[in-house]
Amino acid sequence: MKGTSTTSCKNCVDRGKLCDGIEPICNLCIRDGLFCSGIELSARVLLHNSRSSKSPDPVNLLNGKFNGFNNTLRGTISTIISTPSWGGFTHPGGDSNNFSRDSSPATLCPSTPRTLTLDPRVESNTSPFVLSQYIRFVDKIAFRVPPPYVRDGIVLRLRSSMITFSAMSLGARIIQALIDNFDETNWGTYANLIDRLYAHICVATNGMNGHAYVEGRLAGITELAGFKFMTSDNAAGYDLTRKATPTLLRLAYCYPEIWTEKGMISPSRVMLHNKYEVFNFIWVDNIAAMVLGTSTFLPYDTTATAHRSQFRMEWIWGCPEEFIIQCARINMIRSSEEGQRNSGQWKNIESEIIEWEPVVEQSNDSRDTVARLAVQESWRHAMLIYLYMAVCGVNSADPRVDLSLNQIVKLVGTVKHTDSFDRHLFVPCLLVGACARRESQRALVEKKLSSLRATKMWVLRSADFTSVLEHLWHGTAKDGRATTWGDYVRSRRAILPVIEAAAPVF
Repeated sequence: MKGTSTTSCKNCVDRGKLCDGIEPICNLCIRDGLFCSGIELSARVLLHNSRSSKSPDPVNLLNGKFNGFNNTLRGTISTIISTPSWGGFTHPGGDSNNFSRDSSPATLCPSTPRTLTLDPRVESNTSPFVLSQYIRFVDKIAFRVPPPYVRDGIVLRLRSSMITFSAMSLGARIIQALIDNFDETNWGTYANLIDRLYAHICVATNGMNGHAYVEGRLAGITELAGFKFMTSDNAAGYDLTRKATPTLLRLAYCYPEIWTEKGMISPSRVMLHNKYEVFNFIWVDNIAAMVLGTSTFLPYDTTATAHRSQFRMEWIWGCPEEFIIQCARINMIRSSEEGQRNSGQWKNIESEIIEWEPVVEQSNDSRDTVARLAVQESWRHAMLIYLYMAVCGVNSADPRVDLSLNQIVKLVGTVKHTDSFDRHLFVPCLLVGACARRESQRALVEKKLSSLRATKMWVLRSADFTSVLEHLWHGTAKDGRATTWGDYVRSRRAILPVIEAAAPVF
């Protein structure tokens, strides 16, 4: 990687900061969650090379791999138990959301130590607690029986870096409160702790050019963003995920095998090569773009065939991995200017969704098997509704939309014996709500979404969308009138605003 440069990125110049010139993203922009001119330059180089070579190598474009791999486990931030320095930090005003959306971590943590070491005694005392809480969390939210490697995976992630250790230590406290004491917990306190830890992650400097450090940084920030959805609101969680984008790009440049000749990341290749942290970001990015009606934080090359990855995310989130790729494809077409005029693209997506076959898992309880199949089929029809309305531009009265809507309603009705699968029906129910014209359909959706409090949370804060749908139903969709995807997005923007920005063009 190129170490320094005689030039500065535009962000640093505009803010009067001394830029270190690191490409593709300078460290100041990484710290503050900003895109910088380095990204644009590297993207143009990638695109130029894609026209002259069949095997672009983003790493070589950056003059080598990241350095400092062996030094990344040295202290960079404090842990939840041993250091009151961030646990007791108070930023001006005490409003965690103001920090997340408007403030620079450097201005909020002016006295933060740049290097903090982890006491081995703290690790030995904390690790069993963290592991036990994460196992409880997995058991509570998993769509399928967790694979046998999950426990070892949690331990490995916990020990992989100081950042992940600190983020997971805080996460374990949040999980414990979520499961054991939800109604009596002051969630604003935890939201503040997330902001303070994020601030310390941002200002830590040692080892930040190392591959393992960048991977740990991405894992830590996405972990905190997930808990921000729980403790605060969708806008705060979404914004913290957005701020992880430069770190994601820095890590992705280490993996030339996941880039295509177009100079973009391929979600299918990420799955094929089992880049978990990158795929986790792509997953949240695309599902958030779908339900919020926003552009993804990054453009993706979705032309490659979907592959089943070894880590199989479906067991925890319920959405078949092939549909994650289809979701990314629909997002890309929806966000493109010519998207709705290219009938060939949407027809191919439609065929693949219809022809997809679920993987049936044996279970001691046949009702669980039926429920899992119902959830998967609901996802199929949710993707079809999204395709028809967001890409084809039809309204909710279209026969194809109505057919898929009715199928989801029937499938949701088969999942009655337990609420453990309810969280995995969030997106299908939301899509039904976006196009439901009958009061009985709307009542079913409202009942399902209202029941999904944080204790039964999915990726996003599900219950927040009830107000979005009510705004739609009492407005454009009043008296059962047909609506468009744009109508839903306008209601979402009115009730659940988030910071929106177009994805950078690579």
